[in-house]
Amino acid sequence: MKPTREMRRLLLIGEFLAKKGFIVKNGGYRGLMEAVSKGAFQKGGIVLGYTCKSFGSTEGNAYLTENIVCENLFERLEKLISNTDVFIIQKGGVGTLSELFLALDSIRKLSKKERPRIYLIGEHWHKLKDILISFNLQNDVGLLKIVESLKKLKESL
Repeated sequence: MKPTREMRRLLLIGEFLAKKGFIVKNGGYRGLMEAVSKGAFQKGGIVLGYTCKSFGSTEGNAYLTENIVCENLFERLEKLISNTDVFIIQKGGVGTLSELFLALDSIRKLSKKERPRIYLIGEHWHKLKDILISFNLQNDVGLLKIVESLKKLKESL
């Protein structure tokens, strides 16, 4: 199976984060999570995967330095969000959006100095920004940084 463009981009993001000394945290499974894990792992980075018993399988991908098994989705999300300096979010599904909004809700309550950064990769996120503004959530929108490419992400970090 040929890697998708998103998978190649996440492999490069994983490499970049490992080179910068970040610990990479993700859901620990296959696909895009595996791609970012592989990139970081191959550069000697620490990769924490948070798998979940309620998903049926707790087997993480081969590129995790540690597979942390969570009892349920809520524990998994809490651990993914806790003690995180930077969130990098790419286009995904309902799980991606729930993680984004939970992270956003947690972060907005912190002082400006304590807030992690949230980077959304891709122009499609501008639509979400417009929706949040239409709900008068300008302050929350200010916590999100939309970057159109890996190059822009690297320049921002």
